[in-house]
Amino acid sequence: MSRRKRLTLLLALALSSASAETVQVAAASDLKFVLDELAERYRKAYPQADPVRVTYGSSGHFAAQIQNGAPFTLFLSADSTYAKRLEDAGLTVRGTRRDYAVGRLVIWVPKGSPLNVAKLGPAALRDPRVRRVAIANPDHAPYGQAALSLLRYHQLGAALQGKFVLGENIAQAAQYASTAADAGILAYSIVKAPSFAALGGTYWLAPLKEHMRLQQQMVMLRNGENTRRFWGFILSPQAREVFRRYGFVLPREP
Repeated sequence: MSRRKRLTLLLALALSSASAETVQVAAASDLKFVLDELAERYRKAYPQADPVRVTYGSSGHFAAQIQNGAPFTLFLSADSTYAKRLEDAGLTVRGTRRDYAVGRLVIWVPKGSPLNVAKLGPAALRDPRVRRVAIANPDHAPYGQAALSLLRYHQLGAALQGKFVLGENIAQAAQYASTAADAGILAYSIVKAPSFAALGGTYWLAPLKEHMRLQQQMVMLRNGENTRRFWGFILSPQAREVFRRYGFVLPREP
């Protein structure tokens, strides 16, 4: 049995230990702070509803796990590709693939960094003092793919070759940026979170036109009808306010 299949089996066993009526959510890790808040609001608004359990990670890994039988009932991807892949495979509830937010990228440097990234933006990464740059692994994390597209836009690929520190997902990339790298290309939603902002770093917010569009989509998964209320809650006005507060652009907004 391959390592990926073993991990999927272990995940399935762990999830099956929870109530069969639990809303099992697989969510991109840029949503950690948003969904933690929304799940708490949902619990207070609907105290009799099925409980919500959220697992965070990379979108590509979750898509593979779901295709291998992981019993999630709702999938929130950091892009549209993986959600559509599951829909095309017949693993979703028809008509439930929806845009819920557009993600944004920042270039972030730790407190005390000599790099004036707020003023120079991507050009700051040409500084020879930049030896390590943290990004999410582009093989399975949309934020990593978007980071590379931003660097291509600014013709920085050659300058940074061999300098990447890869996180399994964007949350781990943020951890590496704050502890083991000179800079990171991170999700704006993570940088906006109070616990991360308390680290005191500085950042440059990338214009949307300069990187791959992170059109984040969610989809209800087969046998996930008990998820419909929470699915709708994520699209509600109060949820949109939370997404906006964490720096997301909302669908159909400029």
